[in-house]
Amino acid sequence: MRILVLILFASLAVGGCDPRGGSDDRRPPPVTPVVDADVPEPDEGLLPVDAGPPGPDAGPPPDRLVVASYNVHNLFDLTDDPQTDEGEYTPGPQWNAADFASRVDELARVFAALDADVVAVLEVETEAALTALRDAIRRGGGPDYGFVAVSPTRDGRGIRLGVLSRVPITQAAGRPINRTYTCEGADGPVTLDGSRSEARPIFQVELELDGQPGSDLVLFINHWKARLDSFPCVDSEHRQRSALQLREVIDQFIAEDPTRPVIALGDFNTFEFEPPIRTALGAVLDEAALERPGDLYNVWGDVGVELFNDNSNRRNNATNSSYNFRGDWTRLDHILLTANMAEGGAASWRHAPDSGGVLHEGFLFNARGYPLVWGDEGSRGFSDHLPIFVTIERR
Repeated sequence: MRILVLILFASLAVGGCDPRGGSDDRRPPPVTPVVDADVPEPDEGLLPVDAGPPGPDAGPPPDRLVVASYNVHNLFDLTDDPQTDEGEYTPGPQWNAADFASRVDELARVFAALDADVVAVLEVETEAALTALRDAIRRGGGPDYGFVAVSPTRDGRGIRLGVLSRVPITQAAGRPINRTYTCEGADGPVTLDGSRSEARPIFQVELELDGQPGSDLVLFINHWKARLDSFPCVDSEHRQRSALQLREVIDQFIAEDPTRPVIALGDFNTFEFEPPIRTALGAVLDEAALERPGDLYNVWGDVGVELFNDNSNRRNNATNSSYNFRGDWTRLDHILLTANMAEGGAASWRHAPDSGGVLHEGFLFNARGYPLVWGDEGSRGFSDHLPIFVTIERR
């Protein structure tokens, strides 16, 4: 049985953000690309990436997994890349080794509190940056993530999508956002087709759960366009395009095997009641509304029925939201489970009831009760997002 987690990444900076801004040398099995003939150049087919050297023995197959998503907000390395706009994180007096060391040590506190088995980590520049974070988590007494992978990217700022995992990564590859979509640009209709860098790729990651073929957990990781002006069309059109492609991918996997569990997670930069989530993906906040195996349940529903059908952010606070912009709490980060993972579903892994939520430890907030962002109070702080999580378990 293959278990599928979708984590899709597609855009520039996070919503409301400043737009600038191991010792074991064994290697995992090589990635086998899956070719999609419809993908335009230069992103033809899946783009293999290195999953990195494995860490210690992952141990016996798990019966429960905590799966999380965390936008860490601009984790840049210390190498100046002249091909990208690193902005304030260009190595120099304003971004140096001491800053980087403090940055990863601070983030390590969050990962220790989260204590998840698999984490989609958004807004990392390189594998070196993510590996340094992994090492800081180890030093700080947090989870030992023996497996690391980072996506390819054509993002102008150079930021990528990553994953930290306690269970082995057997494959990691980029899947371009290549759906043809026509939207209204400043000078008339524009057709998006993946031939320009208007979106980061879907990051496909497969995890070995049982130590035998056919038992992989597959992740497709998302980061959609920010809620900012976006060339060549308005940002909401880009998110709608990403949502439609994600829906197609989920439908494809469910059509091949209705018992295959799928989780879509990441920073979607859209609210749960807006068209990309509500209409294009059809994600609901009530498991009772699920009908077909590929229908999607948004695990924000685990935090309380006060969110159902409200179509606003008026009930939001730090316990039921993941992002705060100028005092307003919203849910831009999501974890979506296919209906076959609900109670009575056919998947071999299921959603542990009421296990979804947001990490809201006190140290994550400033004196006003908002997320403490790195740099707001000197060489401390974390991110403008809070981590979200859900537990899945063998049925």
